[in-house]
This record gives sequence, C-alpha cells and structure tokens, in this order.
Amino acid sequence: MNEIDAIQRLREIIRRKHLALSTEETYCGWVRRFIGFLRTDRHGKTSEERFERFLTHLAREGVSASTQNQAFNAILFFYETVLGQKLSDIQALRAKRGKRERHAPSRSQVKSILENAADVHGYPTRLIVRMLYACGLRVSEPLNLRIKDIDIENSRLMIREAKRNKDRVISLPCSLLPEIQEQIRIARRFYDLDHARNIPVPLPGLLARKYKSAPFAWQWYWLFPSAKPCEHPRTGETVRWRVHEANVQKCVRDSAKLAGLDGAITPHNLRHAYATHLIDRGVNIKSLAEAMGHESIMTTSGYCHASALSVPSPLEAI
Repeated sequence: MNEIDAIQRLREIIRRKHLALSTEETYCGWVRRFIGFLRTDRHGKTSEERFERFLTHLAREGVSASTQNQAFNAILFFYETVLGQKLSDIQALRAKRGKRERHAPSRSQVKSILENAADVHGYPTRLIVRMLYACGLRVSEPLNLRIKDIDIENSRLMIREAKRNKDRVISLPCSLLPEIQEQIRIARRFYDLDHARNIPVPLPGLLARKYKSAPFAWQWYWLFPSAKPCEHPRTGETVRWRVHEANVQKCVRDSAKLAGLDGAITPHNLRHAYATHLIDRGVNIKSLAEAMGHESIMTTSGYCHASALSVPSPLEAI
C-alpha cells in the first residue's frame, strides 16, 4: 500500500468511526511523518522496531511527552485499523508524563486580561474570551455553539459533543446576556444572507442526510459565524463555518501582553481560573466537575490546593 492509498484509507476509517476533523488531520499528519521517517531509516526490521525508532527520534528532537504520546496513538491506530496488524510489547514505549500543577491566573490578572481583550479581525473575540472565564469553557466550546444551544430565558448554554463526545448544560451569567443577544442579532444577518444564497452550515455526523433542510435552518446556525463561506474540508461543499480558534488565541495573547503577562496565559488558563476561583469560594467540587464536563471528580480535585496551603512554614516559628 503506497502513502496516498494509506492516508486515504486512514481518512475513511476515521470518518466511519465519527472521529473529529481535528483528529483526522492530526493522525494523518503523524502517519505522513512516520512514513517519511521510514524512507530514511533502514535499521528497523520489525514493525515494533520501526515504531520504537521513530518515537526515539522524536524524543531526541526534544518533543514533549504529550506530543510523543499523540504520535504513539496515531501510529498505533494506523497499524491496527488500516494495516490490520496488532503490535506486541509496545505499551512501554508510551512516554511518562510528569504531574504538573495547573496554572490559574489570579482574579486581578483575569480582570486585567478581560479589560484589555479586544475584538480580532472584526470577530467578537472579546465576548468569547469573557465566556471562557465566565463558564469555564474549552476554547472550541463557545465557537461550536448553535442558536438552538442558547437558552436566553433560563440563562443557560448546552455544550454539545465536547471532549469525549459528552454534552452538558452550564449556567450563563446574566451579565453576558445583552452581549449574547446582540451576537444573535448579528448571526441572524449572516443567516439571512446565506439563506438567500442557499449556503448551508455543516452538521454533525449524517444529520444533513437525514434532515435535508436542517443545514439551512436558523436553529442550526452558528452563534459565531465566520466572515466568509469556505470549502468543507471533507465534502468540498461551500459552507459557512464558525470562527476559528486562532482568533481567540490571538485575543488572549494580545490582552495578556498588555496586562504584563506575555507568554504566561492561554485561553485554557482562563478555564483553570474559573475552576480555581470557584473552589476558593467554596463551590461543591462534584457540581463543579459536572459543569466542567470532567469524567472523574479526581480531575477536578487537581484544582484543590487547600491541604498543601494549610501547612505552615517553620520560618514563622523562629
């Protein structure tokens, strides 16, 4: 099987399994890199040896443990699903990840970031950044919101197909409601233009086949539509996509720089701040785990530092 056929087969299997588009691009990228490595490295005789040599090559390049494990998962998926080959004795090749404390900016730092946040390229990134902290969202979660996911009357959002394909309901702060309502009006103007030109929005899975009119329905329209229609990366159809994460990342990066926190804050740090600040206020950890979409309460407990902080310093007794 040549490289083109292998990548095409990989894409077909990923789509059949309904994995995310980002997963498809990541896995295909790693498999291309792996195949390119094999062209120059002739020492590995078995598949396991080739696999190990590639991961060793990445380690020598200085990639992080998480990046190395991402490559491990992509290539293992390729061997097992595309080539139909089970690899033995490879779990030891996984990189060991150290335990890292989550970095959460202080309340004053978050306030400064939100005050300095500005819209990027005409997109409402200031509102999106405020939502990240206000609701504890991952960077893609507000961008994936559809009109039907917003319940203004009850001040709540439905986050759909989040990490591990899980849905959840979260509270929407009343202070954000006027801005959300204004954004809905802006989205409606985009929708009216697209409806007149018969431009759809992409739908999850095979819903567009089952409900032919749904891609053109207002309920399925993006809350944060992109400025221009584009080509769907899988179907080639002209569609309206939503705002890209890069705009939000730039907004946070620029506002952090103005706040004197250049290089220390990312959009995900605002999610960490949401959890840390709520725990400091005494919010029930089980409720917080549900709001954040954590599969295990142990994940949420990583934001609790009360026990460690209660240990006094012996210097005070001298």
